[in-house]
Amino acid sequence: MRTWDLFREMEQFQRNLDDVFRGVGLICSSAADGQDLRHFPRLNLREDDESLYVEALLPGVDPKQVEINVLGNTLTIAGERSASDFGDTEGRWHRRERPSGKFMRTVELPVQVDADKVKAEAKHGLLRVILPKAAVAKLKNIQITSM
Repeated sequence: MRTWDLFREMEQFQRNLDDVFRGVGLICSSAADGQDLRHFPRLNLREDDESLYVEALLPGVDPKQVEINVLGNTLTIAGERSASDFGDTEGRWHRRERPSGKFMRTVELPVQVDADKVKAEAKHGLLRVILPKAAVAKLKNIQITSM
């Protein structure tokens, strides 16, 4: 069961409001200049009977600069995306859609995981995190016996 969280509700409200204004060509957050790191990295979360699987897109991010933490049923991916190497100091930007800077993405996991067995790997800008479910979160079949 999920508890009500005021901050999560306010973030959802802000996302919905941004989506409304984005649809009419206006935007009320820093996303207009490409600096919105609130949804970075983009990720997928799926599960099977044994584990949860997170795939996060981290193009241009050095895996050594990424920190992954699990606390309870919360996964946090944090790091820093460096600025472009193509003359960032000279000239004038006309469009900048690839944000740079520090990022942190926190995801509430649907079940508890065994933090000691979490594995992560990165290849070609894709981070894969395997989070084995805790024993209490795994489905257990109960055999029915005759009386």
